[in-house]
Amino acid sequence: MSTSTRYAIVGSGRIGTSLARLFSRAGIEAGIANTRGPESLRDLAAALGSPIHPVSMTDALSSDVVFLAVPFPAVEQVGSLLPSWTGKTVVDATNAHYAPGSDDVLKGRASAHYTAEKFPGAAVVKAFNQLPADVLSAELDPDIGKRVVFIATDVPEAGDRIAELAGELGLAAVQVGAIDEGGRLIEVPGPLVLRNLVERPL
Repeated sequence: MSTSTRYAIVGSGRIGTSLARLFSRAGIEAGIANTRGPESLRDLAAALGSPIHPVSMTDALSSDVVFLAVPFPAVEQVGSLLPSWTGKTVVDATNAHYAPGSDDVLKGRASAHYTAEKFPGAAVVKAFNQLPADVLSAELDPDIGKRVVFIATDVPEAGDRIAELAGELGLAAVQVGAIDEGGRLIEVPGPLVLRNLVERPL
């Protein structure tokens, strides 16, 4: 992936912090933002290291690739911050299953399709959501292998880009197809959720 690609993580809870830790460990710069503003993230960024920069929400949303690491009920609010998301890749790391009223919101749709509706024009990729945050960012001995993350999207080119990024983050990406197919496998209670798989060296 181009070194000029700008990455941002929206959300500084467990999954947002876990993603930021992966970026920091890989030495890849990323902004991190929340609704409380950059000052609230200074200590977190200092602990994670120089690749991670606290930024305003406006700056985060100007990035090429935006990681959505917010509670599911906040998806609509974040999506409404831009009139169009055309040209951007949104990596949906949310989990709708435990959110009150999510069944009424989704009405049988895959949650990433709901995200795509709220982020008009974006290439939405479902990924980094099937493992607990502390497991996702836990270091593995390279002799053991690389932790597997699953990727689903209706935009194959975006899936390829995020799979390449996952490799740069020290993970092994497995693309599982379109959102209504593979995407449902990695949403709770799908069969690939909480599968802590490792790709072993050949």
